[in-house]
Amino acid sequence: MKKIYLSLVAVAMAGGVFAQAPYATEQYDFAKTGKHSGQITTVDGRTFDSGDRTDYYTENFDAMSALDGTGTNWLAEIASGGVGFELTSTGHANDAGSTFTIPSLATSTPTKWILLDSDSDGSTGVIESATLTSPTIDATAAGTLPLKLEFDQFFAEWEPTDDPEYDTLWVGISDDDGASWEEIRISDGVGREGRPNPETVSLNISSLVAPPYDELKIRFRWDGSWAYGWQIDNVKIAELPDNDLTVTSVFRGDLVNAFMYSKVPQAQAQEFIIGADIQNIGFSDQTNIVLNWEIFDPSMSSVGSGTSSTSIATLANGENDTIWVSTGVTPTELGTYTIEYNVSADATDDAPANNDVTDDYFELTNDIYGADYGDFSTSWYNWGGNDNLEAAIGNVYEIVTDGVIGAIDAQLDDSENVVDEIVEYRVFKYDTDSEEFIEEDRTDEYTAVASDQGNIVRIVFDSPVSVSAGDIVLVSAGHFGGDPGTGFRTAGKVGTGAVQGTDAVGASLPTSSEIAAVVRAVMTDFTGEEELAKMENFSIYPNPANDFLVVNLTLFESENTVVNVLDITGKVVETINLGTVNGDSKVNIDLNEYTSGVYFIEMTNEDGKQVKKFIKK
Repeated sequence: MKKIYLSLVAVAMAGGVFAQAPYATEQYDFAKTGKHSGQITTVDGRTFDSGDRTDYYTENFDAMSALDGTGTNWLAEIASGGVGFELTSTGHANDAGSTFTIPSLATSTPTKWILLDSDSDGSTGVIESATLTSPTIDATAAGTLPLKLEFDQFFAEWEPTDDPEYDTLWVGISDDDGASWEEIRISDGVGREGRPNPETVSLNISSLVAPPYDELKIRFRWDGSWAYGWQIDNVKIAELPDNDLTVTSVFRGDLVNAFMYSKVPQAQAQEFIIGADIQNIGFSDQTNIVLNWEIFDPSMSSVGSGTSSTSIATLANGENDTIWVSTGVTPTELGTYTIEYNVSADATDDAPANNDVTDDYFELTNDIYGADYGDFSTSWYNWGGNDNLEAAIGNVYEIVTDGVIGAIDAQLDDSENVVDEIVEYRVFKYDTDSEEFIEEDRTDEYTAVASDQGNIVRIVFDSPVSVSAGDIVLVSAGHFGGDPGTGFRTAGKVGTGAVQGTDAVGASLPTSSEIAAVVRAVMTDFTGEEELAKMENFSIYPNPANDFLVVNLTLFESENTVVNVLDITGKVVETINLGTVNGDSKVNIDLNEYTSGVYFIEMTNEDGKQVKKFIKK
């Protein structure tokens, strides 16, 4: 057997590095090479609650016609590099090769916002510097109240760096009509490091400006060099509440390994260990901060609740910290679980709506292990610099109970590019002595057909891969190169080290991706079923099907024959009991009430079980 060795980097990160945040996720598509190979993960963090505060200045740019500094217009200026701020209603240019998806910054129904598109307008080796400055703002109505500056932003960095001349965002505030400025660097940790993106940024400016607040100005400043870009919207100067905590992200997983899963086989279930990252966006210090939680089973019956036994002693304005809780709850019933999080402190919160988060991305399954969740909005084709050669991507899974991996499910891109492309799936085990992943087995090669576009393709191993409690396995889906090759869907934010794969020479790549691949382990032994499926007495048509599916039994002799229809998770959605069948028989299954997707026909009798896949259009 061919062996490929992969390094496992940073898989034991206590404290929740692999944070799974239950927000709508927008991400970059992974293009094939170079700059646009994609390493950005974005998680919507626009969750701040205004409470009963007063806004003293607002600008959503909808009515603005130019950035020329006249009247109430903002002023855009370029210091160097030819890249500057502009009004937009469409976002980034998405030039050829730049295939990322840009989330709208709309919090209501705006038609315009601000864009700096370094990716489209810049060029390699050119240093860029630009500013966007507000007109003079009169906020004397605030009296002597503390103020905050708030705005929505989306920032896509090209390369994380501490060099302030590259991919750096600055926000300035002036209380003397722009004669002098106080600046705050805000680009640290956006996107790649797990900070929400897009996000609502809330900055305490009360120590940077002094009453009477009659000559305030705001300035956004960009420093970069052919990076991606920055978008800004919904700028406000508002009263800074005394007491305002927010939950920026929540976690669910194992404190030792911190692997986050959205689908877990019943036999592999573990105790829910949950956590939340909490930030103080109010003026006053917050003390004795605790995490309140409740878990609901698939029927929405509460199976556990409580308050963290540990607390955060104090958080000053702008500070954040994390609380973890061992809940003592292990899921047992098949289906989707819901976890509700709430944060509280000694002081009553002035804006309590952002203290609550709901996570409903965990499903206990019969046999499927998955890390992806949410909308499947992106696709991965290859690693940057791999020159369209052979490559694979997958997820790391922790084995809790001895079992087998009998098949792998992977979702192909919804593109004609995948048709006639050859794919192959593999299982690796982590070897603690060599500190590398070692290939255990691979499936037969499979050539994708038109009906596979955008759908999950299951490939069964000739012999199941045995796994033992304590094993760490990498389950991957790959292709054999080409331009563009086969794309595999990705969805959901997991964590560094939980997504890995191989390139043309078998090197491990990369550990920096935080977007889960839609590549799932199926922990069932299909060996006997596959042998039966090769018999010619059981067929289905048409496939793909629209209104109905015909199950055709030819020269069939059996008692107690049952036909089950299963969805992609293995859940039985319809059962047809045929009883005794002697000779030829046909079964028509009405599909009009079925949603589009992948299903399986499972035919069982006293001789065993046969399974075939079909697509409902």
